[in-house]
Amino acid sequence: MNIGIPRETHPDENRISLTAEGAYTLVKEGHTVFVEHGAGEGCGFSDDNFQQMGGQIVFSSDEAFLRSNLVLKVMPPTREETEIIPDGLTLFSFMQLRFQTKEILLRLMERDVTAFGIELIESSPGYRPFSVAMSEIAGNMLPQIAGRFMQSDQGGQGIAIGGFPGIPPSVVVILGAGNLGTQAAGYFLSLGAQVIVLDESLGHLRLLEEKLKGKLITSLTNSYSIDRALKIADVFIGAIFHPGGKTPVVIKESNVKKMKPRALIIDASIDQGGCVETSHPTTLSDPVFEKHGVLHYCVPNIPSAAARTASHALGNILLPFVAEIARNGVLEACREDPILRTGLYLFEGKCVHRGIAELFDLPYEEFTC
Repeated sequence: MNIGIPRETHPDENRISLTAEGAYTLVKEGHTVFVEHGAGEGCGFSDDNFQQMGGQIVFSSDEAFLRSNLVLKVMPPTREETEIIPDGLTLFSFMQLRFQTKEILLRLMERDVTAFGIELIESSPGYRPFSVAMSEIAGNMLPQIAGRFMQSDQGGQGIAIGGFPGIPPSVVVILGAGNLGTQAAGYFLSLGAQVIVLDESLGHLRLLEEKLKGKLITSLTNSYSIDRALKIADVFIGAIFHPGGKTPVVIKESNVKKMKPRALIIDASIDQGGCVETSHPTTLSDPVFEKHGVLHYCVPNIPSAAARTASHALGNILLPFVAEIARNGVLEACREDPILRTGLYLFEGKCVHRGIAELFDLPYEEFTC
């Protein structure tokens, strides 16, 4: 099978969907891997790295798409990329609902594309390995992001995360006790912050308290708890995720207006639409804006700032699925692997994911294999 890896065109997207080592594995199985020139530069993989591993360098996105049966991307295809996608292509990428449009989906359907949303893949009930991996990386990075934008020279309050003798620590409020929220809570606690986690599930909060040995404050999400927590927050982190659907707006503009001057919001749910009413996507090169005196950090691809680590994580999880399809074809691979089926949202131009069909008002057809 011919497998293409085009260069990512989304602003500040430095990750790549498959590492040079992954390309080597596919080439050794008899497949051809086309890598667009410079596709791995942002995460430290040169064209030479891919060539040494048997990959073939092509010099345009057109070549990467048109010479391939299967294309691997990080971000979803752009409108421009849908113009060059060949009929019958199979595509792997994140869906990134904040950037997905009905127009793009219809173009893919017109070209009989088969598409997998890698964040939709569920290896066991409630466990999505790609989302978990990216959440773990983002959770690791959130304290350093918060520390940077709490600095006076970055427009923040000029406070440190941890406390000192006679000086209280910063207050970090996290909405969501899932993978991202749990990772972030642990790292902020290790730096000495006072951490408050809100979640609508008492079970999630109980697990979080057990894991972190009761060192944080937890509360069920409701209007009162949100209002009370945001008033004292130095940092607020939106860490809720609804697979296959847009994130509900939980934090209203009226809540933001009541926050401390120069407090920081990190809306880590922005890739699914965002959970803060005043949020809009930003980029790693221009990550913050101010609204009602509150700094907003709304980068949808936070792990791209640790692009090499994130690319290794993506490649490690993606490679077995790609190898399975390359060996057996999509239909047979989905027939044999129910896990792979969970990520399928288009099959030969038909929308086979009920949640995506409902979200974008598309005709739905049940996938049968």
